Amino acid sequence: MGWSSAASGTGPRATRRGAGADGSTVHPVGAQLLWGDPDPLWAVGDWRPDEVRVVQADPFTRLAILGCCGASDEELRVGLLAARGGALRHLTAWSGSYTAVAQVGRRVTVAGDLAGARPVFHTEWERGTAYATAALPLADLAEAQLDVGHLAALLACPDSPEALGDGTPYLGVRRVPPGHALVLRDGARDIIGYEPTASLAVAAPQLAADDAVAGVREALVEAVRTRLDAPRHAPETDLGDLDPGPVPGMGPAYRRASRGGPAPGIGADLSGGSASGTLALLAAGLPGVPGTLFGHGTGAGERLLAVTFNDLATGNGRSRQAELERARAIADNPRLHHVVVTAGEEALPYADLESGPLTDEPAPSLVTAERHRRRLASGSADHLVGHGARQVLDAHPARLADLLMDRRRRHLLRPVSALARADGPAAHSFFVPFTVYRAARKLARTPYKDGLEAAAGR
Repeated sequence: MGWSSAASGTGPRATRRGAGADGSTVHPVGAQLLWGDPDPLWAVGDWRPDEVRVVQADPFTRLAILGCCGASDEELRVGLLAARGGALRHLTAWSGSYTAVAQVGRRVTVAGDLAGARPVFHTEWERGTAYATAALPLADLAEAQLDVGHLAALLACPDSPEALGDGTPYLGVRRVPPGHALVLRDGARDIIGYEPTASLAVAAPQLAADDAVAGVREALVEAVRTRLDAPRHAPETDLGDLDPGPVPGMGPAYRRASRGGPAPGIGADLSGGSASGTLALLAAGLPGVPGTLFGHGTGAGERLLAVTFNDLATGNGRSRQAELERARAIADNPRLHHVVVTAGEEALPYADLESGPLTDEPAPSLVTAERHRRRLASGSADHLVGHGARQVLDAHPARLADLLMDRRRRHLLRPVSALARADGPAAHSFFVPFTVYRAARKLARTPYKDGLEAAAGR
C-alpha cells in the first residue's frame, strides 16, 4: 500500500480513523515501511523476508519489488535506470510473480502485470492518491459506498470484463488494467500502457514457429528455475509454539494442526491439464536448491509432491475423466510423488461459506473455496499451479474472428484444428472444425453492442 500527496514534504495526517492523535503519519496495521514521506510505501501483511526487496540508485530514485522475482540486484538497478527514462516494460520482463513500484523524485510508478493476476487499485484520498493491491482497504480508507452498477454488470456479464472496465464494487476505487501502469506525480494520477493493445492476430509481426516455441520454453524454464532457487519455507509444526486457547488443546493453531497443513518444500498441481502438467514435469526435472531454511523440502534426488484433486462429482463428466487419466499417466514419472486428494460432502460447492476469507468482491471462487483449500493444504508450502496459462499463452477464440476480418482465411486451418483437438475425443468429428469456423464467422459479423446485449440476455 502507498500514498502520493499534492503537498510536498508531508504525509497523510491524523484526520481519519487509525491515525495517531498527535498528528503523526498514518501507518497501516501490520505494515512494514519501505520508504517514508512525502510518498510513503508499505508492505502490508504476512510477507516473507525474501519477497520484499528495495534497491536504490540515489536518495530520490529507488525500486521496490514485492513477490518472487528472478532478477539480481544489479538487474533491478538497470531496470530502475531504464524506468527513470520512461521504459516501464523493463520492470515487468523479469521472471517470477511480483509487483514493482518505482520512485523517481516525486514520480511514483506502480506496474501491473500482463494477466491481471497481481492487481493494483487506486482512489482519491486526502488531496492525493492512495494505491494498494487490494480494493477493500482502500474502500474502507476513503469510506466509499457500493457501486451498484458494477455489481449489476458483474451479474449480467460475468465472462465479459469489458462490461466492468476498470471499476470495482466500490465507488471511487478503480483498478489498473492489465498491461498498464499507475503513474503518480504530486498526487495526480495517470494510467499509461506499456504493451501494444492491437490484436495479436492482425497486427503482430509473424514469427517462425520454432522461434516462438523456443521463446515460450525458455520463459517457462526460467520461471520455474526462479521458484526453485528461491529460499524454501516450511510451516511451523512445533506444538510448543501453538496458541493453547482458553481451553488447552482448543486454540486456533491447534485446530489448524489437526486439520493438516502443507508439507515443506516445493510441490505442484497435477490436474491433468497441459499447464499444470508442464509445470510439474519442469519442476521435477530441473535441479533445485536442496531443502528449506530449516533443512526440509524438495532437494536433489527427492521427488516432487504432485497433487491431484479427484472432483469427479462436480467435474465436467467425460472431459474431467480424461484429465484424470492424463494426470495418472504423468504421475508415472519416477521424479513425482503423486497424491490424490478425495473429499466428500465437506468439499462440495458452497461448503463452509461462513469461515471463508474476506475478499474484495463476491467472486465466484468463493463457491469452491473450501475445495481449493483442501487441495492446497495437501500440497507443499510453495506450490506451483497452472492458473492464468490459458489467458497468457493460448490463442483466444475471438482471434479467429480477427483473422476473418483481416481476410486471412487460410491462416484459420491450424488454430481451428488445435481448438477442435482440445475439446476431447469427440472433437475428431469432421463437423467440429466446421462448427468452430462458423462461430468465428458469426462473431466477425456481430457488432460489439449486439454481442454484449446477447451475452447479458443469456
